[in-house]
Amino acid sequence: MMDYLDIKQQLQACRSKEDTFKTLVTLSKSLSRLSAEEKTEEHKVKGCESSVWLIVEERQGLRYFKADSDAKLMRGVLLAILSLVDGKNTNDLQKMDLTHQLTELNLSSYLTSSRSNGVLGILKRIQA
Repeated sequence: MMDYLDIKQQLQACRSKEDTFKTLVTLSKSLSRLSAEEKTEEHKVKGCESSVWLIVEERQGLRYFKADSDAKLMRGVLLAILSLVDGKNTNDLQKMDLTHQLTELNLSSYLTSSRSNGVLGILKRIQA
């Protein structure tokens, strides 16, 4: 998993929507793909414009996440989200202001209203 600060630095260095898009697509290549068996209805996140799957595993009180999407842009967004939350305990996750932290990544201009709804669905599932 890439480091959140590294991802933040790359995204904040973007000077245009096109730069942000290219960076997200490049970042998306770092996100491990889910197998066909893992892409079940149970793992599918409702409300997303593209298909998104999120798997949460708990080990020794910490939560670990795997995610995938059929859209490269969304895979880049997922990588950014997972870099923030992977390996944290439930209490820490619930205290995090994930929406604010994503705003710091300059993604707001990139998230259409339907994409934003999908991202909010992902964040709610992570913090549940």
